[in-house]
Amino acid sequence: MRTLLQTLRSVPLFSGLDEEAYHEIGHWVELLSFPAEHYIFHQGDEADAVWIVAEGRVRMLRHASPGKEVILELLGPGEVFGGATLLLSRNPATAQAATPVTLLRIPRSAYLALLEQYPRVAVRLLQMLGQRLERAMSIRALILEKVENRIAYTLLTLAERAGRPDPQGVWITIPLSREDIARMAGTTLETAIRILSRWNRMGWIRTERGGYILMRERKALQDLARLEEREGWE
Repeated sequence: MRTLLQTLRSVPLFSGLDEEAYHEIGHWVELLSFPAEHYIFHQGDEADAVWIVAEGRVRMLRHASPGKEVILELLGPGEVFGGATLLLSRNPATAQAATPVTLLRIPRSAYLALLEQYPRVAVRLLQMLGQRLERAMSIRALILEKVENRIAYTLLTLAERAGRPDPQGVWITIPLSREDIARMAGTTLETAIRILSRWNRMGWIRTERGGYILMRERKALQDLARLEEREGWE
């Protein structure tokens, strides 16, 4: 119970609640851990719970065609997923552990009671969903763009959400395989490898062992992705 309470206090969705609230919510929540590549639920499964990432990263996958999956999002600590947080009766996507993960699981009935009892949590959840919808609309707008544009946008989005400033640029702190990037950008593995290798030779990025990427020329990638300047990466 002590570990669960510590985890609840660290989740932004529940920040600022009093100790009594944490103890009450703790009775509704399960703390679960899964290894990398474990499937948490599948597209089409009943949406019977809400999940919150405590540690690690979760891939949200959509089956585009037989044998082909597209990565919709990479979710990190504090982010909520599952049945569009129960607005839908079935999960519209598959959730898979991208790294070893620790998750909070809240059953449907407990989740609805929690939102009713703690309006502050409900407001924060709506803000999170709004941000996710905005990202989804931006990605959809790039569908007809060239592959280079889509990959540039993917790297910029990852750097914005999980970037660490460095004297040479911004480190993307999520380990990414070339296949991960291809699936997020909606292209083939071969094409992603070719483009990333070219950018590496040009000095725009630097790849390191373990799947980490240093984004060295943010402006060049922004020009490709047609994004406005973003603050906080200097």
